[in-house]
Amino acid sequence: MNSLKKSIAAILLIAALPLFLAAADVASVVFEQNSSYKFSEEMLSFNVQTKKGTAFDEKILNDDIKRLYSTGYFSDVVTETKPQRDGKVAVIFKITPKPVVKNTTVVGNKKLDWDKLKEKITLTEEAPLSDVKLRESAANIRKFYEEEGYNDAIVTPRLETAGENMVNVIFDVKENLRLRVNSVKFEGNTVYSSWDLKDEISTSHSYLSWILEVGLLNREELEKDKVRLRELYWQKGYLDFKVEDITIAEDPKDPVFVDVTFKLFEGEPYKVGRTFVTGNQKFTSEELLATPALVKDEPFDSRKERKDVDAINAKYYALGYADFICRPVRMPNYETHTVDVEYQIVEGGTYVIRDIVITGNKVTQDKVIRRELPVNPGDPVDKNMIDVGKSRLMGMGYFENVDAVTVASGEQGKKDVQYEVKEKTFMDAKIGAGASDTEGIAGVLELSHTNADIFDPLNYFSGGGQRIRAIAMMGISRYNFELDFTEPWMFGMPLKYDWSAYFRNVAYEYWDERRLGITNSLTKRFYDDFTSASVGYTIEQVRVYDMDKSLSQMFQNEETTDIVSRPHIILDRDTRDNINDPTSGYDLNLLSALTTKALGASNNYYRLEGKGMQFIPFFDKNIIFDYGAKAGSIGRLFTDTDKMVPIYERYFLGGGDSIRGFPYREVSPYDDNKDVYGGQMMYVLTSEVTHPIYKIVRGAVFVDAGNVYRANCLNEIDKINVGAGYGLRIKLPHFQQPIKLDLAYPLVNRQENVSSKLRFHFNMGFSW
Repeated sequence: MNSLKKSIAAILLIAALPLFLAAADVASVVFEQNSSYKFSEEMLSFNVQTKKGTAFDEKILNDDIKRLYSTGYFSDVVTETKPQRDGKVAVIFKITPKPVVKNTTVVGNKKLDWDKLKEKITLTEEAPLSDVKLRESAANIRKFYEEEGYNDAIVTPRLETAGENMVNVIFDVKENLRLRVNSVKFEGNTVYSSWDLKDEISTSHSYLSWILEVGLLNREELEKDKVRLRELYWQKGYLDFKVEDITIAEDPKDPVFVDVTFKLFEGEPYKVGRTFVTGNQKFTSEELLATPALVKDEPFDSRKERKDVDAINAKYYALGYADFICRPVRMPNYETHTVDVEYQIVEGGTYVIRDIVITGNKVTQDKVIRRELPVNPGDPVDKNMIDVGKSRLMGMGYFENVDAVTVASGEQGKKDVQYEVKEKTFMDAKIGAGASDTEGIAGVLELSHTNADIFDPLNYFSGGGQRIRAIAMMGISRYNFELDFTEPWMFGMPLKYDWSAYFRNVAYEYWDERRLGITNSLTKRFYDDFTSASVGYTIEQVRVYDMDKSLSQMFQNEETTDIVSRPHIILDRDTRDNINDPTSGYDLNLLSALTTKALGASNNYYRLEGKGMQFIPFFDKNIIFDYGAKAGSIGRLFTDTDKMVPIYERYFLGGGDSIRGFPYREVSPYDDNKDVYGGQMMYVLTSEVTHPIYKIVRGAVFVDAGNVYRANCLNEIDKINVGAGYGLRIKLPHFQQPIKLDLAYPLVNRQENVSSKLRFHFNMGFSW
């Protein structure tokens, strides 16, 4: 019974202790530090609110523990309370500081010096480690790297034991420098020169790597470069080729730059042995390989192998063999270095198109997409034609990506074709600039909507495939304002309608010309996708003003304000592979125009022009040869046929876009004062050969010839001016066309108003 009473009393005492303590005052506060390093009493007291003489509060005591922990200096904090005989309470804080920092250092830094980095570390050596200052120091180092332009730097702190209750703090830095390629080298290459190999791969050095996204090391591209080199060697039959190793060595003077070396194993070339087909039933092997690209005993060429596969695919695809597979299997003989190629075929069945499904178009109307497709329901499932549709959709400029797949329809012998599109942003604003020796320096502002519908306000005037563009150009010698509209399918037919309103002012050397007008045209393709015919009509007001008073009276008489009312017809055939930078194909263009008073014009005259240009590639487009000609004739009709047409319609040649080696607009008939007044007949002949110099730079050797005559003087056509020279073609990001830099000299000079000397011509322009 006595033991039971004692137990009950103890329980009651413990239960009553918080009430007792809550009513008591603090008798003393003691800090017991379990470490050789001792914090000052002032520092510890500053971080607690439990003080001698204050009322004891359990909640305040718990908060004091949290505050001591939050300093980051302590690994353990516990408290003990002891009631005193006088009713007060003694409070004891038992604290265990963190290990003492013996040393701090940074490792992995190559670009920034330790002397600069240590200033960012707020940890104190020979003092306990602080989690707060540890995080703060890492953040300071990371921020310092960002300020120096290294935004991808990673800073990771770690601790290393340095004796009893001592640690070294190490900040591991991974700078992730944007490594720039200093040089690219090849070891073991004999088939191709290092220069040829550099042209084939993406990894390259560039002097512009500091300002543009070029010449930077990309490890993913290095792996792709292995494939590119392999494909290049396979074109000459080196099937054993491999890249054995790629070494990346930092420049000891500047770790931002690296030297990249490809170690190659070339092996020996293989010749073609047998080529045969297996698995074919619809066509005989002789039909499928009637004219093979791979020929026995000739060097193996992976490109020719691809041609054979494409030719076999085309035969089956046209009949609707949607599941058809042709897989080339190479069987090399390592002793004789010959390779047999087996074209393994899985024919599958034939299918027709049940339906064409369009997905992903949130703005573009279905009809705008469908009208560009060369396939329709009921047609054979021809993969080649389906891919043609994909290419046409990409060529519209409305989509970032287009995928085309065939899917099961649920009906035997039929499949659905699904085109999935990802739309671009249709409205765009661009600011650009350009400079040339003919037009000076100019800035450009362009606003455009490439997929508009002016008849659909509910869809924000978008999705109909129309194009609207407003452009303003301000330059030293000219300013233009223009509003353009294009409807590619007028009246629901593949008939393109173009409308343009413009205001243009050009300041020539001795007078200014201003044009305010509207032009319209309808264009229809015929025969194929490369040939078109256009009919159009232009009406404009032309003003010639500010004529230099030093010019003769014939010039003064040209100051006028006229109305030009002109219908025209244009025939064009353009097979170039790229409009801005062609390497193959040709462009032929014929123009016929009539300006007549019957339609409100101030004068009667005609214009006939023809031009053509062809581009021929050699050695896998390493050498590009182009040549062409342009000729034009203009003259009065009906009345005043002995007079020249107005000066604003006459021909002037010279400069970087016509006859190089001669000044801009200085190839022309001239008066007794040797002032050029323009002619009514002209022709230009040009030829150019470009060759590679560096990855983005090509050299160009060129010859231009031509002249301008007062009238249609065919008997004087032998009086020709000839200019020749050498130039550079530089391809840079944001530049729509290659920068053209030409140095030319007039080899044959029929212009007494022009001196024979070297002249520099240039043309460049970019936008963003």
